Amino acid sequence: MGYGQKVKKWFFEEEDDDDDVYEDVEIDAEEEPVKSTSMFEKAKSTKTSDAVKALSANKDSHLVLFEPRAYSETQEIAIYLKQKRAAVVNLHRLQKEQSKRVIDFLSGVIFAIEGDIQQIGPKIFLCTPKNIGVTGNITMDPTEEQE
Repeated sequence: MGYGQKVKKWFFEEEDDDDDVYEDVEIDAEEEPVKSTSMFEKAKSTKTSDAVKALSANKDSHLVLFEPRAYSETQEIAIYLKQKRAAVVNLHRLQKEQSKRVIDFLSGVIFAIEGDIQQIGPKIFLCTPKNIGVTGNITMDPTEEQE
């Protein structure tokens, strides 16, 4: 039997085979308790999902996540920003002095490409080029900003 005939048989084979026998089975599944989420978590997930939907609405835009471990990795972030991609930069792994240098460098890049930089969490920044708009703002407690 040739290859073409095998494919034809596989696609157009009549259902004479009674090998597959299925039984109706009832399953008594106990409902798992639904986790209750606080109002803060609901609002946070709503804002996050709205931001993701807004970014995915524009197929030309990309969001890239970065967690640099050294100042030397910031040049890669600048390359993505120059390619008109948004970047979320998490600076938790850097020391305070290196974090300042990274932010200074990224601020210069953002200025050059006429973009925007916003702090969206403690040591977390959203860098966007000119083609990606960001609406709204996130307020932080003074204790969060000091971290």
